[in-house]
Amino acid sequence: MNIPVEWSVAGPAVIVAIGALVALLVDAFYPRRTWLGSGLPASVGLVWAGVELFRLKDDIDPFTFALSLVVIGGTLVVVVASNVMNFENAMPPGEYHFLLMAAAGGALMMVAARDLVTLIIALELLSLPSIALVGLRQGDQRAVRSAWTFFLASVVSTTITLMGVSLLYGVAGTLTYDGLASGLSDTEMPHGVVAVAVVLTIVGLLFKLGAVPFHVWIPDTYLGAPVMVAGFLSAVSKAASVGAVFTFLALAVPTEHDTWSPILAVVAAVTMTVGNLGALRQTNAIAMLAWSSIAQAGFLIAPVAVITWFSGQAVVQYVAVYVLANLVAFAALAVVLRLRGSLDYSELRGLARTDPPTGVPLVMATLTLAGFPPAVIGLVTKYVVIRPVIDADGHVWLAVVMAVNVMLGLAYYLKLVVVLVDRPAIDDPYRSPSPPVSIRISKAAVLIGTAGLVALSAWPDLLLSNLP
Repeated sequence: MNIPVEWSVAGPAVIVAIGALVALLVDAFYPRRTWLGSGLPASVGLVWAGVELFRLKDDIDPFTFALSLVVIGGTLVVVVASNVMNFENAMPPGEYHFLLMAAAGGALMMVAARDLVTLIIALELLSLPSIALVGLRQGDQRAVRSAWTFFLASVVSTTITLMGVSLLYGVAGTLTYDGLASGLSDTEMPHGVVAVAVVLTIVGLLFKLGAVPFHVWIPDTYLGAPVMVAGFLSAVSKAASVGAVFTFLALAVPTEHDTWSPILAVVAAVTMTVGNLGALRQTNAIAMLAWSSIAQAGFLIAPVAVITWFSGQAVVQYVAVYVLANLVAFAALAVVLRLRGSLDYSELRGLARTDPPTGVPLVMATLTLAGFPPAVIGLVTKYVVIRPVIDADGHVWLAVVMAVNVMLGLAYYLKLVVVLVDRPAIDDPYRSPSPPVSIRISKAAVLIGTAGLVALSAWPDLLLSNLP
């Protein structure tokens, strides 16, 4: 089997991989331990990959271009915000940036993959470094347990996916998306076998999205991982996974639409409902965002279930806003954890008053995720993602479920907002100190991301007219 490789399209991922190696080498030979030592080449590699992506814009379809840009931009935010861990002796910066960049390279290849061999390799390149990142903090037993949970769930889902890939190759004789689309259109194909193969193949991608019933690893993993690693998993990893699912279904198996569409619709409805119900019970910010990310996965899957031109557009626009808002929230919480040592709601009370540069961005990010004014862009993208579901035949029930879940989400998002803007306890001695440079860098990432959310809320056309 000869699968052609489009090296020009793989350019950004190759550059990110080079950045990962340089970051590791710089850390190995740098005379003293510092996050800037390996973080700087990692950042340069991501910027270079972004420049290369724009150079190749005419050679890449708009959907792949937009999601690749989201992956690169989201990873850059994670790299910059991770400076908050500068004083953690238990976290090795060189290995951290190497693994993070390796996972980002896998995410880029997942988005660009046009055959199942590349997709599986990219999926593992995203998964294995992510697992290592979760358990990287030395001496942290909870992180190790979380990494094992992540690893075992990943192994099972990948095994199921490989079973599906084997069946597809057996019936079609090819693993390229174009070849599958052509071969599976044959009326003599055993469509029962093909249906089973398609469902098994998308299991691994649904696992990375955190869709029910493959969601059980998320709360434990997010709580055990470093905050910005959890942010990377909730944002960048999800962006790559939803792009891979959409591309595979639209290009490789459109003839099996009647098989996978109702399954994905049910998965989307159950996922957003389970995620929202789980988030309602949380009193820790990371735990709430973990369950929230499960609910958001349901909103991402819903337009994929009714693949149209408008649903592809909705996926890109929703992902872009979700990734930015989520990373602002996680970056702000990483700063709070560094300064206060806890992310329980009791510790966050009044944060917008006592530390406005951290608390106000967290409020804005939470309102965006909720789709509640003044975060207008969050409300706009909620409408954008529901519209293709309403327009599709036979999926009005899913649109109703989405609307109900938007209201469920308001309950716990606004609960956190109330905590953040509430008057702090009278005996609360905390006042925002003059932070070291590493925390100032992380706060700068938070403020820049918040400025982006404010700009998009003031001028939604910045997003709606510039992303496919």
